[in-house]
Amino acid sequence: MSEVVVKTEQAGPVLWITLNQGRIRNPLSSQMIASLTQALASGYEDDRCRVIVLAAEGPVFSSGHDLKEMHPKEGEENAATRHRIVNILENCAALMQGIVQAPKPVIACVQGTATAAGCQLVSACDLAIAASDAHFCTPGVNVGAFCTTPLVGIGRNVSRKHAMEMALTGDMFSADDAVKFGLINRHVAPEVLLAETAALAQKIASRSAQSIRGGKAAFYRQIEMPLADAFEYANQVMLEGMADSGDPEEGRLAFIEKRNPVWNQE
Repeated sequence: MSEVVVKTEQAGPVLWITLNQGRIRNPLSSQMIASLTQALASGYEDDRCRVIVLAAEGPVFSSGHDLKEMHPKEGEENAATRHRIVNILENCAALMQGIVQAPKPVIACVQGTATAAGCQLVSACDLAIAASDAHFCTPGVNVGAFCTTPLVGIGRNVSRKHAMEMALTGDMFSADDAVKFGLINRHVAPEVLLAETAALAQKIASRSAQSIRGGKAAFYRQIEMPLADAFEYANQVMLEGMADSGDPEEGRLAFIEKRNPVWNQE
């Protein structure tokens, strides 16, 4: 029987997607990238799902790319090796961008170590909670490379100097450091990690999916704009949102009538 690379479990409005190759450190191999991409795409399309959580089995959240898979095969021509590596990198980039562009919030639930592209996966998520004994690193320099692609996501989460410290040293950084850097929201005791993540996911799932869908897209778009353009764009989005007859109207009426709002389920 073939191994289930990624497990999924629907817990009410929350979809849990779990990397299930803990015995080999949950590498972002081509197989893992494909399985994770498919599971996420299903969650994005499923009306039952309002929030997605990415978790992992074993002592390592993800060790990043499978270096054996990136290494030239015996007798393989250089062009074929480059083509294979490019495919892996492009598919990984599409996975990361898909999380950012997704219409639903994605939360990383991090235990153990998140390394290189595994750390990039954490950075791609909208929110991240880690166990207090978790660690994070971009160790490319330790093997004569440089974590260039992981820094795309990490560098959009943390300051440039913190990103470069991670990349230039290849050192492990603690969960405390990750909070200070801005890579994760907070860390909690390992024994309550799943419960704390579930509570956060359920809280977000109770909010308006309509407002979150539009708000998430607007946030990531405006954050890359010059300040004046960002305000112009955000004002327009806010105007359209407040004039909408869906959840925004229900939210206003509920506030005025001092009752809990009843959101659309779409």
